[in-house]
Formats: sequence, structure tokens, C-alpha cells
Amino acid sequence: MTISVLADLADLLAALGVISSLVFVAFEIRKSSEQARLSNWNSVLSGLREHKRRTDDPRVADLIVRGRADFEGLSEADKLAFGFWMEELIQCFDGLIVHQNSIAVSPDESRRAAVGAFAMHFSFPGCRAWYQWSGIEHRWPKHLIDAIEEGFSQARTT
Repeated sequence: MTISVLADLADLLAALGVISSLVFVAFEIRKSSEQARLSNWNSVLSGLREHKRRTDDPRVADLIVRGRADFEGLSEADKLAFGFWMEELIQCFDGLIVHQNSIAVSPDESRRAAVGAFAMHFSFPGCRAWYQWSGIEHRWPKHLIDAIEEGFSQARTT
């Protein structure tokens, strides 16, 4: 075997080593990306669960029931508390929109879930009244307001 043949063989082995390294790196990146999607999904779900837990306090649950029925009938303090609860609710579902390309469900399903939640909550007259009163459409990101208003238009207002 000549030195030229050995050099060609060494080049081939080096190229195979580089290719196998790239395949390994691609595999690790894919695995890491999947782990990040699962972590983002869990983070969104944790926020939603924590928000729902607020109703474990009967006083908060009562406030939400009253606020959903008649926002204008609430005291100023109750309007503040109900408004913060509503804003937190919207922020929790915003996670589905913001992370829609990087969570464990498809972007279409993620947005559908957020819009559906907005539709359900804004089917209550008090939630609709709070939205008009709050002015959030002037202070929150457009992507979120678009999703809220899409849900608002789908809300059953019976």
C-alpha cells in the first residue's frame, strides 16, 4: 500500500467520522428540542392548574360566580379582584398562543384551545362587561387581543 492510498483511506475515515458526529449532534438536538417542547407544555399546563386552584378558596369562587353574572354589580374591591383573576386567566391561555410552535401539541390545536377557552369564559355577561371596562385591547399584544376577540365572537351569549 502506498502512502497515497493510505492518505485517501485516512481522508475517507475522517469524513465518515465527521458525518457520524453530525448525525449524533442532529439526534441530540432533536431530543433536546422535544424535551423543550414537553417542558414548555408542562409550564403552560402548570400555570393553568395554578390559576384554577384559586377557586379552592370559596370566597374567590363566589367572587368569580358573581363577577361572571354581573360585573357592574360588584363592589370596587371585587371588580379589582375579579379583573385581576380575568387578566391572569388570559395570561395563562396566552401561553398556548406564544408557545404554539414549541409545545407538545400542534400550533392549530394550541390556538384552538386558547380561543375555545376565551369563547367559554366570554359567554358570561360579566366577563364581557369586564372586557369592555378593562381596556386591555389597548395595552396587551395584538396576537392575544386577536385570539380573545375571536373567542369573543364564538361565545354563546344566551
